[in-house]
Amino acid sequence: MAAEKTEQTVDEDGLALQKYVSTVLVVVPDLGFDDQALRHARSCLYNVHVGTRTVSTESEQPVMGRLQDEFQVDGGVSGETMEPYAGVVFVGCERESGFLDQPDVQRLAREAAQAGKVIGAWGRSVAVLARAGVLAGRRVTGHPAVAGEVRRAGGRYSGRQLERDGTLVTGLDEAVGMRLGKSLAQVVGI
Repeated sequence: MAAEKTEQTVDEDGLALQKYVSTVLVVVPDLGFDDQALRHARSCLYNVHVGTRTVSTESEQPVMGRLQDEFQVDGGVSGETMEPYAGVVFVGCERESGFLDQPDVQRLAREAAQAGKVIGAWGRSVAVLARAGVLAGRRVTGHPAVAGEVRRAGGRYSGRQLERDGTLVTGLDEAVGMRLGKSLAQVVGI
């Protein structure tokens, strides 16, 4: 019996186009973010046919990661809503960042939580979730500097490398990139 052939969509150069079953919004600080962990998380999502749209508080200039990776984001955070997305990922950074206090960034966290969508964060970006008020009763991890803030927000800080509490996936630091990405991919696939 011959194998059934499926029709592939290609671009003008003849390269196959990936078809995504859903898309996750990725919110990136404009400077010093964990670029390696971001690459792992996006790769794991792409492997299960989940696309990403990357936004930042700085959308006109390229953003620069901790390892000096530089790329242009797809847009600014201010015009986004969670309606078209399966979830949101807040990219960690190694230092306190102004994006943690951005009202639009925190609004996206609240919208995702209220809709029961996937939420991912690691490192210091877990502070976004605490400041948005979406951690009450939830088990999370993140950079040790955010532990007190998590507890004040009603969350249960574990300090473990990775935590998954329902649709919420958090990581201690950038070293958890691949495991965090795989957990996000599992949750989006549910």
